[in-house]
Amino acid sequence: MLTNTLAANRSTDTDAGPWQACLSRIQQKIGGSTYETWFSTTEMEMNSGGEVCIRVPNRFFADFIEVHFRDIIKEALSDCEIPFTRLSFLADEKDWQIIEPLTRSITQARESRIKPSNTGKPFFHPNYSFEAFIVGDSNRMAHAAALATAEAPGKSSFNPLIIYGGTGLGKTHLLQAIGHFAQSACSAESIVYLTSEEFTNKYINYVIERKDSTSFYKKFHDVDLLLLDDIQFFSGKHGTQKEFFRIFNKLLLENKQIVLTSDRAPDKIPDMMAHIINRFMGGMISDIQPPSLETRMAILRKKAETDGIVLADNVIEYLAHQITNNVRELEGMLIKLIASCSFTGRDITLDVARQVCCDVINRRTQKITIRHIQQVVAQHFSLSPHHLTAHSRKRHITTPRYIAMYLCSKLTKQSLRTIGLDFGGRDYSTVIHACKKIEAQLAADCALQEQVSHLNDLLYRGGDAA
Repeated sequence: MLTNTLAANRSTDTDAGPWQACLSRIQQKIGGSTYETWFSTTEMEMNSGGEVCIRVPNRFFADFIEVHFRDIIKEALSDCEIPFTRLSFLADEKDWQIIEPLTRSITQARESRIKPSNTGKPFFHPNYSFEAFIVGDSNRMAHAAALATAEAPGKSSFNPLIIYGGTGLGKTHLLQAIGHFAQSACSAESIVYLTSEEFTNKYINYVIERKDSTSFYKKFHDVDLLLLDDIQFFSGKHGTQKEFFRIFNKLLLENKQIVLTSDRAPDKIPDMMAHIINRFMGGMISDIQPPSLETRMAILRKKAETDGIVLADNVIEYLAHQITNNVRELEGMLIKLIASCSFTGRDITLDVARQVCCDVINRRTQKITIRHIQQVVAQHFSLSPHHLTAHSRKRHITTPRYIAMYLCSKLTKQSLRTIGLDFGGRDYSTVIHACKKIEAQLAADCALQEQVSHLNDLLYRGGDAA
């Protein structure tokens, strides 16, 4: 994409008053949350020639706003009687830079595309589309980046695109939505979608067993869009990492689009080669957080509508309160409720929902014990459970102990006194102190938030901390 620095002959003045009037009209059209995401930090400048320039934080914003909101901005300018001859965007990257409209890249990509054949194409689940994805504050940026990538693979500045977050939050949905859109819109001819396990198995089959690294490498020779799920499973697999990096570099140098997902931030993946992490950090990295109550309710309502079911608001709110950090489990609980009522002929009421879903909720609570939390937390911090119950005051032990106590208070029905006893016979006041300390740190420490969220996911899915 071509860029030019803001030339000296551009005599521009920030026009805050008229732009505020435009912003009010834009907000009415696109809604408050979308407005806050894309327009709250923008400014407008107009030069003597009547050219309107919209200042945005970075190239990603310029690309996305230009593609999705250009007509709305023009309409707002006209409604506010602001005459203009041309609309452009400026991104604040070191120096202000004028961004060539991304629509040109998209148009050129569509004009030059080759109609793909129907053979050898990866299958993408029809339910994993952008239309079926519920957007909230927890996933808005990831959704926007995924959509922009699907519309013009390899043409934007966010390459590679890496989406990370906990289990069941929608990473695979977005990854498949990109592939689904690119296939249907023919924005990419050759698309490869693999999980990291599939990539590793193919690598072992070709490179280790057949001794044929050339054939494996050639499988990615003409790829326009590479979609790779769960790259955290490359951890410790140095041979696979080397081959992946070789393919990754080739595609990136040829401006082919790469989209990856992970259950954690790239720099938090253990035993991953440093040069791979460095290349990851040069792309667009966007996280998905657990959905808010409102988003969970919207997900349930959308799922019910898809299945042709109308749910009362109190039923939706009840279900949304039960599972807070895993969309997949949330939808699974709804499927069970719908199926049960369909088999028995009962209406879906709040009492029925409580009756049908109580075993799911109880199982989730029962399988999380103090001992299990101690084991998972200790393994995550490379300690033994004995360290958490011993009377050591070393910081590398006290912090994991406090986290484990905090999780025990949140995820089990045990009293604070019982929790204290199971942590080496400590008093309940120690547990209270630990919980308050962790809660205070969570409000300001993003790394701790990520650790606790990851541990929470491990505990709910019964996994290991490795």
